[in-house]
This record gives sequence, structure tokens and C-alpha cells, in this order.
Amino acid sequence: MKFSFKEINQSLWKSHRNTIDMVTMAELRNQSSSGVTTANLQGVKMKSTRNVETKPSNSYSTTQMVGLFLGPLLFLLILFFMPLPGLSDEGRSVLAITAWIAVWWILESIPLGITSLMPLVLLPLLGAVGEGVAAASYGNPLIFLFIGGFALALALERWNLHERIAITIISAVGASTPGLVLGFMLATGLISMWVSNMATVMLMIPIGTAIIAKVVTLMKEDNVHSVEEEMKFTKSIVFAIGFGGTIGGSATLIGTPTNLVLAGLASELLGFEISFAQFFLFAFPLTGLLMLFSIFYITKIAYPMKVKKIKNGKQFVLDRKIELGKMSYEEKIVLTIFCLTGFMWMTRTFLWSDIIPGISDTMIAMVAAVLLHLIPSTNKPGERILGKDSLKNMPWDVLLLVGGGLALAAGFNGTDLASWIGNQLLLLEGTSYLMLLAVTTLLGIGMTQMTPNTATVTILVPITAALALAMDVHPLPLMTAVAMGAGFAFMLPIGTPSNAIIFATGKITMMDMLRKGTGLTVLAFILILLFVYFVLPIVFGINQFEYPEALK
Repeated sequence: MKFSFKEINQSLWKSHRNTIDMVTMAELRNQSSSGVTTANLQGVKMKSTRNVETKPSNSYSTTQMVGLFLGPLLFLLILFFMPLPGLSDEGRSVLAITAWIAVWWILESIPLGITSLMPLVLLPLLGAVGEGVAAASYGNPLIFLFIGGFALALALERWNLHERIAITIISAVGASTPGLVLGFMLATGLISMWVSNMATVMLMIPIGTAIIAKVVTLMKEDNVHSVEEEMKFTKSIVFAIGFGGTIGGSATLIGTPTNLVLAGLASELLGFEISFAQFFLFAFPLTGLLMLFSIFYITKIAYPMKVKKIKNGKQFVLDRKIELGKMSYEEKIVLTIFCLTGFMWMTRTFLWSDIIPGISDTMIAMVAAVLLHLIPSTNKPGERILGKDSLKNMPWDVLLLVGGGLALAAGFNGTDLASWIGNQLLLLEGTSYLMLLAVTTLLGIGMTQMTPNTATVTILVPITAALALAMDVHPLPLMTAVAMGAGFAFMLPIGTPSNAIIFATGKITMMDMLRKGTGLTVLAFILILLFVYFVLPIVFGINQFEYPEALK
């Protein structure tokens, strides 16, 4: 039995490491260091570099081992030894469970999705909430909204429509070096509103590296090449892709899991529905301004280039459009469903709610997913737009993470823990409302630089909701400030998958990320404060300066 467990354990961790290799583009990095030209990177298949079976010397890294023991230790300390006057046994149990799971999430002692299943065991076992309540959190409608959104993303990727969209946008912005930076950031940002940031950046990096190689060649032909100009252009494109994916994903509910967690916790804790259209009206102008500043910052401040115009630069992009050929039948079907779904999401609250009773964003997403699996393909006889294998490619670890966070939120909501935490935060009493927003935003931004942003939101949003109750202000602005702050991690590779992917190319250094990311982080902080303070109350129709009686 011991041998069998060891084999299973090693197999799980091998799969986990292979996934990390894929996300961080290990093969691309290794090939780059071996002298493979960037032009050959277009079309590189992302796969593990572990072709030879190697037996790990240890199943856990040092960090994972620390977390493995620290999590249960904190759990026991909080549950049995820590003085927490005024907190019930049930609330103490939820706090202890949250501490344990938070440590394992942050240090990834075991895969995130598996850690996220622990509330199913611990919450009922300690009598915090019933098994049915905990399990129901994993079937929250917002999880199915994410499944529908990811089905659209898989269809875009399967029929290569996402590359067509990207190339079309890039070809429209001109052949100048600033224009190419603009094109890559806009293309990455717009696609990442609907497709996961990780998938979008992984799509764009091979295209970007191929264009970098071509532009460098054209610079040499025009006798305007220098090592400094090549370095500036290379880093500009890489940062445009990485930052564009991070910024664009924050504009929609399905663009990044942090927004989905916010919507789920707002529903679970407050009974407040954040619709797709409402969130888009609030977040899109914010992300648009941040993206425009990012383009200006990269091209004019961070990496200003002397070479502005590239002869035949646009021709390379146009050649790629020719290679793609005319839109296939499948691409047209996916584009039609994609546009109709987006239209229904945007107009549901003010156009369709009275016409179709019970309609929701989740229902619209499910209809799109069903249609994609229902309509047959003509270019691949016997297949459909999406096949049954699409289920294997769903991000189940993220979905479980969202479900685990909602289960913990049910524990916060079902005990006196939320109100107790709020009472402990009364030391901020008398602080201005703007200062409260600043503190919560900085908390989200700061913590997500070193920890997974989804876990950051899952941990901090219930705490900010409790803080709002204690301070007698509306919780939604504080919760949104934390979630938006956690979405904008620009400074370190660990912050988001987008950062990890661009860092793994070997084109930028840690200091590059820290220096260039700090400026954007400061601007993001300012924009979040302004939009949450002035725009959010108008879009959502709330009074931010008082806690609603209905929620108490």
C-alpha cells in the first residue's frame, strides 16, 4: 500500500510539473537558449521537455514542504490554542480551515484544485456548515458561466479564429514600430476579454517572436539595425503581449477568474448579482485607459526607439493573412455564436429580461456551449465544431478553486466569523472612506504580486465584506477594489500566468519586470480608486457610504 501511494503521489506531481512546463513555455525557453532563431518559434507546440523519465529526488520542494506542515499547524493553533474572544466554535472552525487552505493555495503544497476540495471535508466535519451547503458551492451558476466562456475559447482556438482576429487587428495599425506594439497590445487585450489570459498570451508570443525576427532582418537590410534598437523592440513587443493579456482580461467577468470569484462571492455573501453588462460598463473604460497609458509608456518612456518605420514590415503580417486564407465554414459558425453570445450578455438586463423570463448570463453561456457541440463540421466529416474531448481541456483546477472559495464564503456567511472579523477591524474606525478604498486596493495589489491572484481574491474578498459591515459602508466597492487590484499584477513573474509566460521567453529579466511593472501598478492603483469611487456607484446604482439594511 505504501508503494502504491508513493507511485500515485509521484504521478500526480509529475503531471503538475508538466503542466507548469507548458504554462511557462519550458521548451521555448530551452530552444531559445540553444540558439534556435525566434522565427522558428511560430507554430511551436507547447509540450514538456521531460522526454526521458527522471525519478524526482523529492516529491516536494522546500517551499511545498514548509506549506505542507505550516497549514495544518496553523489550523490546530487557531482551532485549539489561539485566544479569539467573542468568536463561536463554528466561526473558529471556519477561520482555522481558511488559514490551512490559504497556506496550501499560496505555497501550492498540493495541486490547487485538490486543495480546493478540502472544504467539502472540513466544513461539515467541524460542524460549520452542512455537507449539502458546502457541495452546492461547487455547482454555483457562475462556475457554469465560466464553462460556457471556456467552450467559446476552445472553439476559437480549435479553428484558429483567434489568430485570424489577432492578425487582422495588427495589420490595421500600420507598419511602424510603435504601431506594431499598439497592434499586439490591442489584439492581446481584446482576445483576452473572452479567452483566458494564459491561452491568449501563449497564442500571441510565437506570433510576436516571429515578427520580431522579421523586423530585425528588415532593420539590417535598411542599415538601421543596432543591438540597442533590437533590444528595445523585442522587449516592447513582449511586454505589450504580457501586459495586454493581463489588462484586457480584467474587462469582463469571464476574462479572468478573479472577476468570476468576485461575482460569485458577491452573490454568496450579499445576494447581489453582478451582471456581465454592468461589470463591463464599469471595467472596460478603466482597462481601456490603462491600456492606452501602457502603450504610451512602453513606446515613449520605457523603450523609445529611433527607428520608427520599417519597410515591408506590414507585408509580413499581410503574408500571414494570405496564408490563413478565406474564413472556413467552421470559423464563420464560431464567429457567429461568439458575437451572438456577446450581444446577449451585453443586452440581457435591459432588453431580454422582460422577454425571456429567468434568462441569465449562465443560461446564455450554456446555450452557446450546446450549439458548439451540436453543429456539425464540414471540413472534418463526422465531427462537430467542438467534440467530446473539449471536456478534457476545461480548466477544472480553476473551477474547483472557485468552488472552494465559494464554499469558504458559505462558511463565513453561515457563522459569526464575518461579523467578528469586522469587529476586529474597527481600529480603522474614523478613517476616511477613500483611505479604506486605498488600503483594500493596496492589499489586493500587494498580495497578488507573490501569490496566485485567484487565491488572493478568494481569501481577501470575504474579509473586506466584513470590514464594510463594521465600518457601515457598502461592501461592493471594497470587494471590487480588492478584486481589481489582484487582477493587475505586473511586477513579478509569479503574479499571473501572463507574467510567467513572457518571463519564460528569456527576452526580459526580473529587473525589467520590476521596473516597468511598477509604473503600471501605480497607475492601476490610481485608476481603481477613481473608478470605484466615482463610476461604480453610478453603474450599480448603490449608495457607497452606507451598508444596506437588507444585507445586515
